[in-house]
Amino acid sequence: MSNPQKRVSDFSEVQQPYTLEQAIEEARRCLLCGTPVCIDACPVQMDVRGMCEAVSRNDLPTAYRRIRETNALLGVTARCCPQLQGLCEDACVMRWAGEPISIGMIQRFVADWEQKTSPQPDPACANGTGKRVTIVGAGPAGLAAAELLTRYGHSVKIYDELPFPGGTAWYGIPDYHLPKDVLAYEIDRIKKMGIAIKSGVKVGKDITLSQILSDEADCVLITTGAWDPIKLDTPGIDLQGIYDAYSFLRSVFINGVENYLKNPEYDLGKKIVVIGGGDSALDAARTSKRLTQGDVTIFYRRTENEMPSDPIMLQEAKDEGVQFKFLADPKKYLGSNGRVSKVLMSTMQLGQPDESGRRKPIPVEGKDFEVECSSVILAVGRGPNTFLSKQAALKTGKKGAIDVDDRFRTSMSNVFAAGDVTTGETLVVKAMGSGREAAQRVHEYLMGIEDKHVSLYERYFVQRSFEAMESGSDKSSLPPP
Repeated sequence: MSNPQKRVSDFSEVQQPYTLEQAIEEARRCLLCGTPVCIDACPVQMDVRGMCEAVSRNDLPTAYRRIRETNALLGVTARCCPQLQGLCEDACVMRWAGEPISIGMIQRFVADWEQKTSPQPDPACANGTGKRVTIVGAGPAGLAAAELLTRYGHSVKIYDELPFPGGTAWYGIPDYHLPKDVLAYEIDRIKKMGIAIKSGVKVGKDITLSQILSDEADCVLITTGAWDPIKLDTPGIDLQGIYDAYSFLRSVFINGVENYLKNPEYDLGKKIVVIGGGDSALDAARTSKRLTQGDVTIFYRRTENEMPSDPIMLQEAKDEGVQFKFLADPKKYLGSNGRVSKVLMSTMQLGQPDESGRRKPIPVEGKDFEVECSSVILAVGRGPNTFLSKQAALKTGKKGAIDVDDRFRTSMSNVFAAGDVTTGETLVVKAMGSGREAAQRVHEYLMGIEDKHVSLYERYFVQRSFEAMESGSDKSSLPPP
């Protein structure tokens, strides 16, 4: 990690990369398991075992090809995946012998090597099918889906309402965690495969789904993500100086931090309160710390043990001077002249488990306290983007999520949906996995082979990676069958 006292004054990347020697040494720790549960735990079935085997003998081109086969955003997911939280490193059998293989760090080394030192060819594409697909939303799910559909030989166009593609990976993840040049490079590689991305177009407003299906596409895949902030009714919440974390992060990063600093949109002051316990709360706190050099405190209604955030990011925030107050929840926002100046907090205690399985926080009578503040940032979750589903009258389910069947089909003919717009907010790599699965179903639909369902898990976890490893050959240059 970089020096916390120095890094808090800028947005340079915090995590320091492996050297070649470190990457090889770490890869050699891999046991090359006959049943690699690390691949099983990866939402995009990335060939972790094949990567480690190749890196261990300093064969970086092969390592890159093996993991690029199913992951079009290698440098992004290497940095953004909480590998120890239910993903590849959490599943690594070496964890039980001490420390799991540092899969994310090896993956980042390979991705950075390819970007900065030795650009490698893209996976091969099948011959053109003449079929056309329009994807709505250029976030991780849409990009992953577009890449797979293009490799199947379909013509793909993406519409996105924001100025730059990337979705949450672009506007919601700070530069110190994911440098924009890494994301921009991998998006550019996807575009060069022949995928047209039309930015600044809001489907449902500038063009309708019916128009798209009538004029330019055989089917549509909606991947507009989770954008709608959860609305709270806490008294005083409409005071000036109370901000939504997701809107704040988007404003700071969408056009670049340097542009934001020229004309800051948010008046944060020097005593900032952040409400929430997830990664977005940490991102909002660490970003506001860098922008203001002020006092930043995160208030969370449960204990540190219940925080759903990445423990590595939590420690980074502590190192940078972010303060934490647990078992506290806003009861009322107080202000003067229409602007928030204090928060009345309830002291909480943990009761019985709620629907999430975690112990429910309960206010303790007579233990309220006040906290002075210059601004408040709310990072309490967000739901699916409901704009398009409302405009097109699509059937929706819980919290406005687009309702889909087991083939990712919506209630509208020839329209599919995937990613956070169908589930609510989730991880970048999980959105990508959903996008790829939906793309597979779209392909089967377009080609009239829906009765020949193909499992991406079976293809890449068993057939591709296993055969490539056992035979000593690298089959990842083949187009999808």
